[in-house]
Formats: sequence, structure tokens, C-alpha cells
Amino acid sequence: MNQPPPPATGRRPLWPWVVLALGLIWTVAIRVPLVLNAEDHLDSDLAVDGLTLLDATHGHWRWHYPGTPHMGILPLLFSYPQALVFGANPVTLVSGGTAIWALIVAATFGLAWRAFAPSVAGWSIVPLVFSSKGTIWLSGRITGGHLLTLGWHVLALAGLCACLTRGGWRRASLLGGWCGLGLYLDAMFAISILGIALAASVEWLAAGRARTGPIIAAAFLGGLIFGILPREVGRWIDPYDAYPSQFSATLEPSAVLGHAELLVDECLPRLLAGSGLRWTTYSVGPRAGRLSIATTFWPSLAILVAFVAAVAWLAFVGLCSGSPPRRAVAVGSLVSAVAIVAAFLVNRNIYNSDNYRYLIFLLTPGALGFGLGMDSLIRRGWRGRAAAALAAVLLAAFMSDSTLHWYQFRRYVDSHGIPVRRPRPPWAEVIVSGDRRRASASTRALAPTGRFTIPSDITHVFGGYWDVYRLSFLSGGRIRGIPNARYPNRFPGWSSGLGPGRGRILILWPAEASSWSSKPAAEVVGERFERLHSARGVAWEPGFRTVWVNDGRDPAELKRLQVVVP
Repeated sequence: MNQPPPPATGRRPLWPWVVLALGLIWTVAIRVPLVLNAEDHLDSDLAVDGLTLLDATHGHWRWHYPGTPHMGILPLLFSYPQALVFGANPVTLVSGGTAIWALIVAATFGLAWRAFAPSVAGWSIVPLVFSSKGTIWLSGRITGGHLLTLGWHVLALAGLCACLTRGGWRRASLLGGWCGLGLYLDAMFAISILGIALAASVEWLAAGRARTGPIIAAAFLGGLIFGILPREVGRWIDPYDAYPSQFSATLEPSAVLGHAELLVDECLPRLLAGSGLRWTTYSVGPRAGRLSIATTFWPSLAILVAFVAAVAWLAFVGLCSGSPPRRAVAVGSLVSAVAIVAAFLVNRNIYNSDNYRYLIFLLTPGALGFGLGMDSLIRRGWRGRAAAALAAVLLAAFMSDSTLHWYQFRRYVDSHGIPVRRPRPPWAEVIVSGDRRRASASTRALAPTGRFTIPSDITHVFGGYWDVYRLSFLSGGRIRGIPNARYPNRFPGWSSGLGPGRGRILILWPAEASSWSSKPAAEVVGERFERLHSARGVAWEPGFRTVWVNDGRDPAELKRLQVVVP
């Protein structure tokens, strides 16, 4: 076995720092088109993040995101400075995701340096810098991608390393406080705590420190309790939960098997390579060229195989190492990875490939294993160095090319690859399709359409979950969004300011896919949040009555509301 040497006490190499600096520059540069076109991919969850950011810039800080007491407010801090300077808008909001990903790159570099060696640190960030378009898409989210949870996880592993290297109850209590804040940040961090606790226990017993074990454990638990206080205080002050069943386990064999197929065919390849493992071939967008899934099958499969090899190499090198910090980092990251996959398989709420965001902890063992593998290769002479360089170049070329084509598909870059800001109509102009009652299923796409300008005196908007929060954020919070009764409502008390003689409500209805299915996919992307159906002839009143009553209002008031239907 070819293990990396222990950290030297002499002069440190300079090249890993150069790699880190260049990596951070590329990390930001590759996301510029995504940030510039933030309004184009602004969805409901991102809009709720924006509304929370808007409140913060006005001095109204929440304990957690609206309707989600399992997610603390910490990710907001990465967009807050930009919002203070340039205002709370889609660009400043989405830029926070890029800042979080830069933190992940830097934190992984520091962890690999501390646990293994400087050269391992330099190589470990390569798969994070040249990441898939799937992870780039997640970095356009603030809470939806769970990226800060991953960064918190990496820094917790670095803290475990420090505890095992230098010891002491103070460092254990600091680590416990960090982990408690991690639970406040995201309930998913419990999986990280499981890996860290198991790794620390194994190393502490293996080192023969059983006498001091209870003291260290008590210090860690004390810090954990202190760190989790913001979560508990927030739940006590604002207990409203729009998603009470975030994790609901099922052991039904058919469901677990279906999740396993989704994991292998879609979610894991999308996380690592950006594309699922499918042979179905189709073309999208005349301007984007003929992109087919078949052309990405083999590269995606190769990246998936390389990931498995990297994780296996981390297990082999890390677990067989004589260094307690190395073993602990390997055990902690691998246990967390296994636990997150197990939770994915048994979670009843796994439905589609978008759930690949729940596998985010897998990126850490993959990156560390890649760094260890490349470091081992370069120690085998010129052939090994050539193989390592070729692997890095191929990874960078495929990921960059894949991202560029994806940006072209979304029209975020021009034909020369230069970032452009996609022109969009004013937020208050929405595309409304005509009367669906006169349109058959085959001709529904031909129903008359037109642009409807939202009147300036509208105070509330009722419609689809994907539309109302977006309009609310883009209006600067002036309009309150109310989703249809089929969807969770993130903001209780939304009906204040609306009543007989007070306020005016706009009724919008989500468009069905058939209403724009005749257009090329590349042209539909920018309209999916704006293209709506007229609510005329739609029985929207019962749904609105339900949300009205759920907000504690009198149904008798409904007849006296000022309602606008396009």
C-alpha cells in the first residue's frame, strides 16, 4: 500500500495553494451565467429564501426559514452582504450559493491538508472545482441544495481531526457546539453527527483513552446542547411547520427497490456527472445543437465507476492508516455516506431525480478518495504523473463542456461561450392562456394568449405554488402569495390586509404542459413560471375558501373581497 507521507514540519509546498486559488477563481467564474440569470430559474423555494432575505435587509430576522423549523437561517448570511449593498434581488440572492460552494472547496482543501498531506489537498478539490452541472444547479439554490450542510459537515470533520491531534475537553466542547449549530442549520446534519460520533468513539477506544472518554463525551454533549438551542428556541417561538413529514421511513420492498433504481440510474449520476444513465436519445433546442443522452452515457458511467473506485481507495488507505486523524476522517465520511444512502432508500418522500440533493454528503469521500488516488499515482514515476494529469484534464474537459452546452441550452451564454443576461419581460407581465372550456385536449395549445399586466393596487395573489411566491419576491414583498390548497403554505397569517374594503386579490392558474408543448424545450424554459391559464371558468373558489378558513378567517367575508381574474 502506498500511503501519503505524514505532514512535514519543514517548508510547505506552494503548488497546492496555487491550485486552491485557481480553483476558487474557476468556481466563481463558471457560475457567473447562472447568477446573472437568477430570475430565469427563480422557483418557489428560492423565492421564499428571497422573501426571507428581503425581511432581513429590513431588520426583520427570523429564527428559521418560513414554515420550515428544521432549517435555520444560516445560509442567508451568504447572500446578506450583497443584498445590503445592491438590494435583495434574484442576483444577490443566488450569489450566496456560489459563496457557499467556494466555502466547500476551501473547507475540503483544509480537511485533506490536515488529515492527509498538502498534495492530497491540491488534488482533492479538482472534482469539486470541475463539478457536474447537477451540483452547479444546486449552487443556484440557497436552502434547496443543502450545500451549507455539506460545508458544515466538512468543517466538522476538520474539527474532529483537531480534537484527535491535540485533544482536550475544550476542543471537544467546541466541536459539540459546531455540531449543535449544524442541527439548527439542517436536520439532515444528524447523519453527519452519527459519522463523527462513531469515528471519535472508535479512535478514542483504540488509543486506550477509556478513562478520559466520559469527560470528553460530556464536553461534546454539553457543546451539542448549547449549539442546538437556537433550533429549539426557534421551534418554540415559531412552531408552524408546512412540511411536518420531511422524513417518513418505509421498508416496503417495492419502494426500496424503486429508490435503489432511481439512485443508480438517475440521482447519483446526476450528482456526479450531471446526466442520468439512460439510453433514450432525444434532441433539445435547435440553437443548442443536437444534445442526446446517449452521447453522455459512457462519460457518466466512467465518472460513476471512478467515484466508486475513489471511495474504495479512501476506505483502504484511510482505514489501514496508522494515523488516528486519517482513520477518523475516513470512518466519519464513509459512515455518513452510507447513512445518507440508507436514508435515501427508505425515505418515503423520494419521488424523482430532483432528490439527488439529499445525497450531497457523498461528495466528501469522493473528493478525498480522488485526492488520495491521484497522490498515489504521481508517486509511481512519470507514467503515474501522466495518468493523473490525463484524468484531471478529461474530467475538467467533460464537466466544462457539459456545463457550457447546458448554459447554451438555457441561453445563458452566447455562441462564443460569453455569459449573457437573458432578456425577460417585467415581472408584473404574465402570459395568460385563453378560455380552456372551449379548447379540446388536442387544440388546447392553440387557445388565445396574451400578456396581462398585474394592476398596481393588487395586494395578494392566489394560484400555483410555483408562481405566487415568485411574484411576491419579485414585487419586493409588496404582494403576498397564497398557494392553492393542494400545496403547503409557508406563511401563516397571509390574509392580514385582505378583507371587505381592504386589499385586492388576483387569481392566477398554473398552465398545463400541453399549453406550450408545441414549442422547443429551449424556448419553454424561460416561460414556465410566467405562462398561466385564465381562472375564468375554473372552480377556484372552494380551494380559496379552504386556505381562507385555514388562516382563521370567516367564510362570510369572501363575498365582499375585491377579486381580479384575468
